[in-house]
Formats: sequence, C-alpha cells, structure tokens
Amino acid sequence: MLILPTFVVSLVLALVRAMLAVAFARECVIKLKDVSKFARNDGLPVPVAWVIVIAEGAAALSFASGVLAVWAALGVMLLMLATTALHVFKWHSSYWAQQGGPEYDLLLLVLASVIAVFGPGAFAIAF
Repeated sequence: MLILPTFVVSLVLALVRAMLAVAFARECVIKLKDVSKFARNDGLPVPVAWVIVIAEGAAALSFASGVLAVWAALGVMLLMLATTALHVFKWHSSYWAQQGGPEYDLLLLVLASVIAVFGPGAFAIAF
C-alpha cells in the first residue's frame, strides 16, 4: 500500500474542494439570474428552486473554506443523486453530456464523496 505524505493528501483534498466550490458557485450564480426559469425548466416549485439555489451557494462557501465541508458533501451527494434520477427517470436523457446527460452530476457526486469520506484535509477551517 502506498503511503502518501500528509501534505500531498491535504493538497489533493484542497483541490477537490476547490473544484466543488467553483462548480457550485457557478451553478448558484446561473440559477440566481432567473430562479423562476430554473424552476420551470426543471419542473420544480419556485420555493424548492430557491432552496436548491441557497444550498448550492452554501455548499460553495463550505467547500471553499472547509467549514462543515463533510456535511456539505453529504448534502451535495443527495442533491446529485436526485438530479441523476431526474436525468434517468423523468428527462430520459442519454448518458452523453452534449445531449444533457448526467455525467457532470455523477462527477460532482464522486468528488463530494471524496470529501465525505476523507474530510476537508489540513488546508481548511474545520469545525
């Protein structure tokens, strides 16, 4: 078994958190431009759409700082499971991203699971 130095592990976890922070900050900003359009496009009630937007913004802040990052990761995992289920069962999307497939959601699910399992790493404000 390969034993990596703590610095390398913490650096990788920080990079994973940075990618998640950027992804969810971007999603939050895009949806904030027109929450009602987001709700309509995804077939959601507007209050549920607002909850998702706020959760994505909170997850971005959590991943960026490391504060409550494991809890944010668990929430993101649930959200990504739900959106993947929507892709498969409601929207009947194909797997391919250019056709609106769920690969991006699955990637975010896997990255969030890394933080959920291993924690935010040493380069974090951890609580």
